[in-house]
Amino acid sequence: MKKSIAFLLVLCCILPCIFAQGGSEANVTEDGRQIVTYWYYHKGNEATYQENAIARFNASQDKYFVEGFSVPDKQKYLVAMASDESPDVIALTNSEVISYQQSGLLEDMSSMGEANGFDFSIYDAPAVTANSVDGSMYAFPLTSVVIQMFYNKDILAAIGESEPPTTMEELYDMALRATTVDESGNIDILGYPLFPLASARQELIYAFGGRWAAEDGVTPTANCEENIRSLEMNMAFREKYGIDQVQRFVATGNTNRYTPQDIFFAGKQLFRFDGPWFANQIREYNPDVNFGVAMVPGTEDNPDLLGVSRYENTSLAIPVVADNKDGAYAFIEWFVTDGAKDFLLEIGSLPANNTLFDDPDLLASNEAFPSFMAALKTGNGIEAPRLSSEYTSLTDEYLDYVYNGTMSPRDAMNELQEQALALVD
Repeated sequence: MKKSIAFLLVLCCILPCIFAQGGSEANVTEDGRQIVTYWYYHKGNEATYQENAIARFNASQDKYFVEGFSVPDKQKYLVAMASDESPDVIALTNSEVISYQQSGLLEDMSSMGEANGFDFSIYDAPAVTANSVDGSMYAFPLTSVVIQMFYNKDILAAIGESEPPTTMEELYDMALRATTVDESGNIDILGYPLFPLASARQELIYAFGGRWAAEDGVTPTANCEENIRSLEMNMAFREKYGIDQVQRFVATGNTNRYTPQDIFFAGKQLFRFDGPWFANQIREYNPDVNFGVAMVPGTEDNPDLLGVSRYENTSLAIPVVADNKDGAYAFIEWFVTDGAKDFLLEIGSLPANNTLFDDPDLLASNEAFPSFMAALKTGNGIEAPRLSSEYTSLTDEYLDYVYNGTMSPRDAMNELQEQALALVD
């Protein structure tokens, strides 16, 4: 009798552990659907849109039931994946996908997609490359981020122009004619797109064909001639109007960015490289601004660079320690295909799925989207270098040396290249 009781006690201890590890038997709803846990980093209204998408998936079939959790702290992702409490699906930026997989944390989505007959042609090359390591995708992208050109139509008209520039040379000429200063030499209207800072350090470089890394993402190219040419034009503008005056105007712009006092909303900026969300902000903060949207120009020598921009994603991945990988894959495949459009319309983001680039509802949802979708079609998105964060810090440091007149563009980029190569070695 005592042995029987002891045996039952052992079973009571062991069986929960077995079911917890197996997942598919223990992690089920009352109606028998397998539970899939999904962690996303969004908050507020964006978290609501995630939950709306989850609800649509749960209503679309009766095999899986997704439970969503807003987890903005990415450190918790890493802690969970190092334990037995990992979610089945996680939302990441594409740069995080690369970082996580370099530590071997993610499932090979290429293999899973091939096994399930996934149509990889819905992704253009930038989307695939940005989420791949050693030729395999480790996440499926859901949304895209690119940056394009906003312009003030009234300022453009004041210099006798009715159409935005199609080359950087035209843009520079218009910028010179549009920039105005007060009696003290302080800039009143800024023509050249030196603000926001991130755009000046990325799109303004990319438009000239410049790159911070080669196609492999890890070979630094800081001192390529295209980078230097861009910086030389940048500095020619600064020197014409005064380095200190430009720095002061840009600093004020940075302080007021995306506030009612933003320099573009105030009619003090001709060209602005920014994201599609900027159109909604203009309408919210100053609907009287007469603005247009066009693709970032290329150069006279490289007109095919039209629409060039940084390229980023929100992507969906499966941790290698996930419990319900089949359910996780089913949810991800649905989300990036059938579930993508409704989610994008709610959250106001650009698609990664190229079958939606011409979708009339998405194009009509944001007046900036036609230009941004056209930019996505060019395939001219540039992924961030896959070098260490120290390279990014060094790049910012040496660009500051250029912008404040401490070093010439060529000297600064040559020295930055030496420093970057030392990091690679």
